[in-house]
Amino acid sequence: MLELFASEYRAVLQDVLALFVITSALIWGSAPERAVALVWLIFCELAIWANGFIDTDGYQLNNVDIFLATMDILAGVCWIGIALYANRNYPLWIAGMQVLAMTAHLARGLAETISPVAYITMVVAPGWFQLFFLAIGLSRHVLRKKKYGSYRDWRVTNRQPWTPNGDLSSPRANV
Repeated sequence: MLELFASEYRAVLQDVLALFVITSALIWGSAPERAVALVWLIFCELAIWANGFIDTDGYQLNNVDIFLATMDILAGVCWIGIALYANRNYPLWIAGMQVLAMTAHLARGLAETISPVAYITMVVAPGWFQLFFLAIGLSRHVLRKKKYGSYRDWRVTNRQPWTPNGDLSSPRANV
C-alpha cells in the first residue's frame, strides 16, 4: 500500500480520484458539497494545471514555491469559510487538513534544514485525507437525504440586533 503513495503514478491517481469525487459532489451534493468540490477543482486541479503553462521556477522565497503556497492559502481561506457556515461536520476536517498544508509552507520558509521530501509530503498528504473526507461527507449526505428528506445546507442565525441602551424590546434584555 505504501508503494502506491510513493509511486510515479501517485499524482495521476490522485487527479483521477479527485475528479471522480468532485463530479459526484457536483451531481449528488448540496451547496456545501458543491462549494468544497469547486474549491478543490479551482485551486487544486485547474490552478496546478495552469501552473504548468506558467514558468514559476524563478518565484521562490526560501525554497518555498510561492504559487503553490498562494493556492494553498486561498483554498484554506475558502474551506475555513465553508466549514464555519456549512451545516455539516466534514468541512471542518477538510479545513483542518488544509491548515496543515499551509503550515508546511511556513515550516519550509522558517527552517533551513527541512528535507524537500518532507516538505512535499506535508503539502501533498493532506490532499488524500481531504478527498477521503469529502467522499465520506458526500455519502453521508446522500444517505441522510434519502432517509430523512431535505435538510438545511447552511447554519442560519436568526439573531436580531442588540441595542446597547437596555431597551426591554431587545431580544437580549431578558438574558
